[in-house]
Amino acid sequence: MRQVLRRIFLFCFLFLVACGPKPPVWHQSISPPKAYHFAPGLAEVSFPDRWWESLGDPGLSALVAELLVHNPSLLEAARRLEEVRARVGISRAARFPRLDLSFRGDKQRTVVLAPYFRGGGYVSGRFTGSLAASYEVDLWQKLSRAERAARLQLLATEEDRLALAQSLVAELVTRYLEARYLSCQLEVAERELETEKAYLEVLRQRYHKGLVSASVLEQEERLLAGLETMIPQLEEEALRARQEISLLLGRYPKPLEISGPCRVDLPPPPPGLPSDLLLRRPDVRAAQARVLSAAEEVAVRRAARFPSLTLTASEGRLSNALKNFLNQRHRFWELAFSLTQPLFEAGALRSEEEAARARYRQAEALYARTVLQAFFEVETGLMAEEKKRVTWYLRKRQEEAAQAEVEILRVRYERGMVEILDYLKARHLFLERQRERLAAELSLLLNRVSLYRALGGSWPASVFKGEER
Repeated sequence: MRQVLRRIFLFCFLFLVACGPKPPVWHQSISPPKAYHFAPGLAEVSFPDRWWESLGDPGLSALVAELLVHNPSLLEAARRLEEVRARVGISRAARFPRLDLSFRGDKQRTVVLAPYFRGGGYVSGRFTGSLAASYEVDLWQKLSRAERAARLQLLATEEDRLALAQSLVAELVTRYLEARYLSCQLEVAERELETEKAYLEVLRQRYHKGLVSASVLEQEERLLAGLETMIPQLEEEALRARQEISLLLGRYPKPLEISGPCRVDLPPPPPGLPSDLLLRRPDVRAAQARVLSAAEEVAVRRAARFPSLTLTASEGRLSNALKNFLNQRHRFWELAFSLTQPLFEAGALRSEEEAARARYRQAEALYARTVLQAFFEVETGLMAEEKKRVTWYLRKRQEEAAQAEVEILRVRYERGMVEILDYLKARHLFLERQRERLAAELSLLLNRVSLYRALGGSWPASVFKGEER
């Protein structure tokens, strides 16, 4: 009969453990389309990891390497990752037995006030040493799920760090391109200003001779004033971009020296399939890990409402003299177990479970928002790529046409067939078209940088191999 009762008890115990609290099942509410709206019919292609190297600029690659090591925001993210990793160790330690060693010794003199006691007092000592062990049985997987939730938080923190690195690299490349193209636009604007001054000088000579009206002269003077105002603005923007590069590298914010040709080639990134975006974007992966971690937290809070079983054991020595401390006659030991079931806590445990479920629903909403934002950034970048490429092509055609006209008028001017004003006006128009083409090209390249960042990529784990520890 006892064996039957034991088997029934064991069966009920295992049944309760198996039917313990489970995390909520997560179903992704957003399904990616088969193809991007602004990039239809594109097959799956490989995505470059270190996409900035396609610029073919060793100086930029060196700056990116320095950024990944010395950027203060990345260093802060690395220390945050260490903290979360330590918390995983704390959650894991809760699943193991705990051992405590204690030793205490005291000696005291007691005074006895009694007529029959002649000594007036006596001295006594007490020495106690024990080794105690405690272990909480993980009946409802509360401890294992808490560890799993901590590991998922660690994964989310790692993805956050990677997302931050990608954003900072994209910002560095953006400022680098701005510094180079703004310097090129500044050179063109200075040549344009010289041409306009020469043109205006000829107009003034003709104005004094009565060959040009005052309105034409005033119009050219306003144009010259506009060019003189634009040059300091370009200088300020170029210096600010170089200054921000120093700040990104963790240096003192002084303008960094950057030089290079005015023609940069950054090919457009292959968008691939929309479903791949959920695997490439680290912020999406971080949001997914937080949803799963929040689901595990719900199970942990639910398990806190079930009984908990704790096993304890202790063994030690008790003696009034230190020389007799190791004597077996002074040995004591204890074995115990405790089964605790919360009965009344004014709804605190239930409220904690409801709060965990609310955090889980928040994580689901955050994941949906992150995914939609990711698709929005990619679709916007693809749409802008098409429009900006057309704009750049038209600006380039205008520049080529203006350059051809300048060459024709230069030859005619040298032969005395046209006046110098026609040649200077055509040269001014060519420099203006060249500056506009540089601005359009910069806008196209910056959009491609944003598109590379939006598509995520799949950086190798060794991207932070040179970091300081």
